[in-house]
Amino acid sequence: MDHNEMSAAGADAGADHTRIDVTIPASAPHLPLLRRIAAALAVSLDFDIDTVADLRLAVDELGAGLVTRARPGAVLDCTFAADDATVTVSAGTEVTEPEPVDPDSFGWMVLTTLADEAASEIDGRRHGFPVLRASLRFSSAGAAQ
Repeated sequence: MDHNEMSAAGADAGADHTRIDVTIPASAPHLPLLRRIAAALAVSLDFDIDTVADLRLAVDELGAGLVTRARPGAVLDCTFAADDATVTVSAGTEVTEPEPVDPDSFGWMVLTTLADEAASEIDGRRHGFPVLRASLRFSSAGAAQ
């Protein structure tokens, strides 16, 4: 796939579970798509408006943090999984430096404040480059209440 193309694939694993896989160029202009998908999933689960807003902000921060570290020409792969009360987002991109997210960075503090759980790791290699992967989980109860 050309790096300027976007792809999305959704697979329903049953009435109570949704999974959406998205691959976009690792650049800031493409991040609004990720925010929209996250918000749509949260709304479909009847998350309250504050939790939907928190999820959108967290997904934006997650994507921005990965995009700023992405190697030139990289793609950002993102998986959204939702069940009856939880949305989980996992995203990864190829980076030039094999270092996880700095847990003391402002962006990471925002994520850990908003989400029920947040994690990052170097997850193998793709096309000869380390892959930085970050994930977060939101429940309908909300993380920051």
